[in-house]
Amino acid sequence: MKKIIVATIFLFSAIISAQSSLSKQAYRNSRNPWILSVGFNALGNLGTKNPLKRVDEFSFRQPFAVAIEHRWTEFLSIEQDFSFNGYEATEFIDNGIAAEDILYFSTNTSFKWYYSSYLFDADWVDLYSSAGLGIFTIDEFNTSANVSFGALFWINPTRTIGVRIQGTGKFAFNADSKQFDNNHWQYFLQAVFRL
Repeated sequence: MKKIIVATIFLFSAIISAQSSLSKQAYRNSRNPWILSVGFNALGNLGTKNPLKRVDEFSFRQPFAVAIEHRWTEFLSIEQDFSFNGYEATEFIDNGIAAEDILYFSTNTSFKWYYSSYLFDADWVDLYSSAGLGIFTIDEFNTSANVSFGALFWINPTRTIGVRIQGTGKFAFNADSKQFDNNHWQYFLQAVFRL
């Protein structure tokens, strides 16, 4: 396990150092680095921690999500997001049934790596993965380590308006001691605007 962690850190460091200062400056000059995302989210916390099982069952109550992102190079950015959702009374959640309507709130800080230009030459899509930390509350307060994968589809030639889809796995630090506030999945569909 230690070898995998060291190899991952080494690989990530090599990718960062491979970005020349010239390409960073060219990217800064060509595009505004601030991106706003607004849209919806769905919670996949319905009795399974497997993101591919029971994919037709989501919690979708007050599903608002907003994020602000600063992209400092073509490949790297940092994002802060805020999302609201909830569960209806009598809805089954991983370790029990909600006795009343429950509001879900989450905020996360994530570092993103855009990698699609390594795979193909298409400026209409940006594939990315991200990792970070967050806080959330379902019935109690908890913190999580998060891993996300997503795609941003630009719908105009200037790459200022787009649509993104994202799946995020949230791995709670105190999952065993919480009834509802434990590991879960969250999915996003958002409109994207370069500011």
